[in-house]
Amino acid sequence: LLFFNEIYKKILNVHGVIMEFGVYWGRDLALLQNLRGLYEPSNFTRKIIGFDTFEGIKGFDNEKDGLKGYNGDFATTKDYEIYLEKILEYHEKECYLPHIKKFKLIKGDVRETLPKYLEENPETIIAFAYFDMDIYDPTKIVLENIKSHLVKGSIIVFDEINYDRFPGETTAVKEVFGLNNIKLQRIAHEPVPSYFIFGD
Repeated sequence: LLFFNEIYKKILNVHGVIMEFGVYWGRDLALLQNLRGLYEPSNFTRKIIGFDTFEGIKGFDNEKDGLKGYNGDFATTKDYEIYLEKILEYHEKECYLPHIKKFKLIKGDVRETLPKYLEENPETIIAFAYFDMDIYDPTKIVLENIKSHLVKGSIIVFDEINYDRFPGETTAVKEVFGLNNIKLQRIAHEPVPSYFIFGD
């Protein structure tokens, strides 16, 4: 909670949507909805978009990701995305401007669904991207796809960076941005999640 609160305050003056890659049970999406309702209730352009297979990890690579996971890890229960949609709809109804839908859940392999979304929504600016996919291939492909949709001040958060259980996330960041080119920062409340501000 404290981590997301600190990050959210940093994007208040940055235009754009919030994207979470790796939604799982949707706890963080609901929290982000509530933070939007608290800090900028009338900002209907601050859409929150969640991407997940809801069937677990896809694209696991033993060479890049180590031998500590498998395709299908972190799957939710069957049709969970339908239930999650109802939860997020409820949260939205409790906030200002409930008649305007300000969230979207996108089910599928993000390596396919994100390029399609960005092609269909070319106006998209990303203020905050949260990476919780754990592994190399989808993380790298998403980073490559969102790069041209970032602005100076956009915040990119990684949930497993510098974590030996999931080396692929760090490798993807290294290959797309270069670790020497970003100022990677932590917030004291969490041991692993870290972020950088694009253009900083």
